[in-house]
Amino acid sequence: MRKSLAVTLSAFVLALALPAFAHAQILLSNVRRIYIEKMADNLDQYLASSISSKLHGSIAVVLDRKDADAVLKGVNIGAQTTEKATVQLVDPDERQILWSGTAGDRKMMTLDISHGGQQKIADNLIGQLKKAMRR
Repeated sequence: MRKSLAVTLSAFVLALALPAFAHAQILLSNVRRIYIEKMADNLDQYLASSISSKLHGSIAVVLDRKDADAVLKGVNIGAQTTEKATVQLVDPDERQILWSGTAGDRKMMTLDISHGGQQKIADNLIGQLKKAMRR
C-alpha cells in the first residue's frame, strides 16, 4: 500500500512539474513564429518586412501574440535614437531572453557618413538574428 501511494504521489508531483520544465526549454533554434510589438518610428513594420525577406520559410510573423513562439520587443525605445535600436526576442511569457541585438543604420559603403534609416536598422538586426539562429 505504501509503495503504491509513493508511486502515485511521485507521478502527481512529476505531472505538476512537467509544464514548468517544458516552459524552460524554449530555444532560439526552435522559434518558428514571432510576434512583433509596436515600436517607435514604425521599426516593427520594417522588422516584419526584413523577417519576411531574410527568413522566409523558416520564420513567420504572426499578428496575434498568443500564436507566437517568441516576441520581438524594443528595449528602452524612449532612449533610442533614429540611428540605433536595441531589440530583444523573448519567450511569450517574457521570462527568458532568447536573443538581443543592437544595430545602427550606417552604410559601410559610404564610410559611415550617411544613414540608411529604419530599413537599414531592421535589416542589420534581422541579419544578426539569422546568424544567431544558425548557431
